Amino acid sequence: MQQVRSVVVFPSAVDIMPALESFKVLRVLHLEGCDLSQGFSLKYIGSLFHLRYLGLRSTRTAQLPEELTNLLFLQTLDVSCNIISTFPSTVVQLRNLMCLHIDDDTRVPNGIIGSLTSLEELSTLCIDNSTGIVEELGHLTELRVLEIVCHIEWNDALEKSLVACLCKMQKIQSLSIWVSAGEFNLDGWAPPRHLRRLQLMGCCFSTLTDWMSPSLLVVLSSLYIGVSKLRQEDLEILGRLPSLCYLNLEVDHQNLGILGRFFVGACSFPCLVECVLQGFGGPVVFQQGAMPRLAILRFTFPVREAREFTSSNGGFDLGLGNLSCLQNVTVYLQSEGASKEEVEEAKAALRRRAEIHLNRPTLEIVDNRFGED
Repeated sequence: MQQVRSVVVFPSAVDIMPALESFKVLRVLHLEGCDLSQGFSLKYIGSLFHLRYLGLRSTRTAQLPEELTNLLFLQTLDVSCNIISTFPSTVVQLRNLMCLHIDDDTRVPNGIIGSLTSLEELSTLCIDNSTGIVEELGHLTELRVLEIVCHIEWNDALEKSLVACLCKMQKIQSLSIWVSAGEFNLDGWAPPRHLRRLQLMGCCFSTLTDWMSPSLLVVLSSLYIGVSKLRQEDLEILGRLPSLCYLNLEVDHQNLGILGRFFVGACSFPCLVECVLQGFGGPVVFQQGAMPRLAILRFTFPVREAREFTSSNGGFDLGLGNLSCLQNVTVYLQSEGASKEEVEEAKAALRRRAEIHLNRPTLEIVDNRFGED
């Protein structure tokens, strides 16, 4: 084992793995999926001085050994999907660490994250008590990927601290933020032009923010956002994002009583492949030439409200036939206030539209009141 540089262990072979101290020049140790709770010890992990990659994902690890601090050349540490309650403070010595994956319920003491200034990937960081750890993020100017989960109520002070640190992350390419509830705007943040993935979940914008602009987000390919009140012109702005391939858009129109149709116009969303639309108070209609590459579509459909916009023959023409590459459709029926007969009519109309589509896309109808179809 003197010259072995990479070790990948499958779960069934963990019991026959040689002792860690026998690997003198090991660079890569991948133990993902192995059960390390049954006698396998990481005590000698500190003897692997040359280690660059340590993968402990889903290993039922409850505590990281203190000897981890000896791994001064470590660049990637993945301890996600485990039962680690607190991250050891000695990790601050791993100054070459570039990629760190932990669980959102793993508490990281203050003073650790801000010291790991070589980090380029960080997920999933828990924010559970103060804005202190958010301010530490401002020291990580090399970050390309950041995922954080806020377990405290969203407030103005937290948003202000987050915007301040985001303004320092000029290399960020993927940003994911989970918040329990509330509204935010992230005013004062100008996303870098190379931002490719943006997920803002739990909270929502009151209206579409000014920086959600096709001229700024030129390479954005994945977008997950909520907007309480979306206007037709806002949807058109999103439709001009030149590189967008995935969109999950949730509005609050049903709860706010905002009815009326929305139209996805010709040439809108030129690169979109998958789309999820939720919370609209009326039907979303796809015009000819819209979403020319769309293959997967999921949307909520308010039965009672949509009846006000039926076509002359009594059917629901949403323009699905104009989506030339459509392969899979999932419809979440919102049947509150509608009779069972009206719901069945809506289902039948949707089935007809799928059957006459040139691609014969698969159709799944999920009824929130009467069950899955």
